[in-house]
Amino acid sequence: MIEINGQKLTIGQILQVACENEQVALEPKAVEQAEAARAVVLSLSSSEQQIYGLNTGLGANKDNHIPPEDYCIFNERILHSHSVGLPPYADRATVRATMLVRLNSLMNGVAGVQTEILFLLRDMLNCQIHPRIPVRGSVGMADLGNLAYMGLAMIGEGAVEYKGDHLPAGKAFSLCGLKPIRLGPKDGLPLVSSNALAMAQAALLCADVDNVLKMADLIYAMGYEAQGYNPMFLDPRSCRKRPLKGQYDSLRYVRTCLKGSSLWACGNESLHGALSYKSSCAIHGAVRDAYDYTRNQLLRYINSSDDCPMVLAEEGTMISTDNFIVTGMSLALEMLGLSLSHLSHLSATRVLRLDNEQFSGLPRFLRPRKEVIAYSTIQKTVSALDTEVRHLANPASLDYLPTANESEDHGCNTPYVVQKTMRIVDLLYWLLGIEAMHAAQAADLAGRKPSGKGTRFAYEIIRRKISFLEEDDRDLGAEMQKAYQLVRDRVILPDLEEDLQC
Repeated sequence: MIEINGQKLTIGQILQVACENEQVALEPKAVEQAEAARAVVLSLSSSEQQIYGLNTGLGANKDNHIPPEDYCIFNERILHSHSVGLPPYADRATVRATMLVRLNSLMNGVAGVQTEILFLLRDMLNCQIHPRIPVRGSVGMADLGNLAYMGLAMIGEGAVEYKGDHLPAGKAFSLCGLKPIRLGPKDGLPLVSSNALAMAQAALLCADVDNVLKMADLIYAMGYEAQGYNPMFLDPRSCRKRPLKGQYDSLRYVRTCLKGSSLWACGNESLHGALSYKSSCAIHGAVRDAYDYTRNQLLRYINSSDDCPMVLAEEGTMISTDNFIVTGMSLALEMLGLSLSHLSHLSATRVLRLDNEQFSGLPRFLRPRKEVIAYSTIQKTVSALDTEVRHLANPASLDYLPTANESEDHGCNTPYVVQKTMRIVDLLYWLLGIEAMHAAQAADLAGRKPSGKGTRFAYEIIRRKISFLEEDDRDLGAEMQKAYQLVRDRVILPDLEEDLQC
């Protein structure tokens, strides 16, 4: 049971709820704060003061006055008018993560919604009732056109996924003994005005990137060991006067993967070689630093409020905010995508260097005999994959058209920035899988079977699925798919936490 209060949700907890159906509870004190905020909304609901989203319209329609007797229908209109999202639909994990992230920010006690909304979101998660949420339609100033579908489900409309079937929301509620919400003052706007979809996707992305970084270090170590590179390039003393956390962490993980390896006694004194092998820890480290920054930013965003207006219960008032702007998160994700492009290019380059006898000292294209073509043509696939990554790494946060009659003239396309970064990660799975294939082939050709704790584990898993290439008698595309699966499913990743050293 994960208890949330709006301030301490972690990426690990999001994964537990999104992917493992962990149950959710609400911290009683945080519920009390939400109730206090609701009391302020109700006290101001008959006020003649203009309060955005309470007694005024939204966006360019903010000059419309909403009388108290129209609050219910006005808030329902918000959900219907904002249901402008387009397919594809978010997968189950993304929907659950989105619901949890929005519930957590509502628990901050400044949205002012009726607490029944908090309880229903909790119950929907615990009963595994998942609104069908399309992922297109947001420009990154709150995921309005996407979250409207979550709101529609909560009033008993629209479609949900329940126990593998698509059902009308009302029917799923009935099966679980739940009741739809009847909206009151300031209930509709908080249900749509949040960046919960983008933040949820970013949390799932961060979990994948963490694994990709470890995988990149491991597979790099396999190629390093197979070529018998001079181990001095992995000397931790190099970090003494350059305290870059990412570089140190990468170097530490690579050395741990090579713990017990014969590489440390190989006696290779050659300083020749490509930077893609001599300097990978510094480059991997830069990616780690970008990831750490992005993850830390994300934790700040998901454990704060993006509501406008914001209720200040202790002052008995509401104020307008610009907390729905998430340009900082979008920029962090753009940086992460660009850094992953460097990782992609580095992995692709290492594959090409393994194939090049002048760098690796191994047979050209890692062929066992001169007449075998071996991995020659895979180079084109590698280049094509890296091209896709480089294209996706181009910024998208600047590509925005003013909306709401040009009054909303800034956006940062955060959901799309997350989505394209997710595609980069998937392409990296392919590239790292191909690099792993090459590293295993190189080890066999060099007669240097991996002997490091991590590299030996990965090599043995790979060889159970992909055998040594002896002849040109295989579908190499199918081999690459196997390698992709091994990397994506993280089965070649050893448990080295107790062995981390430097």
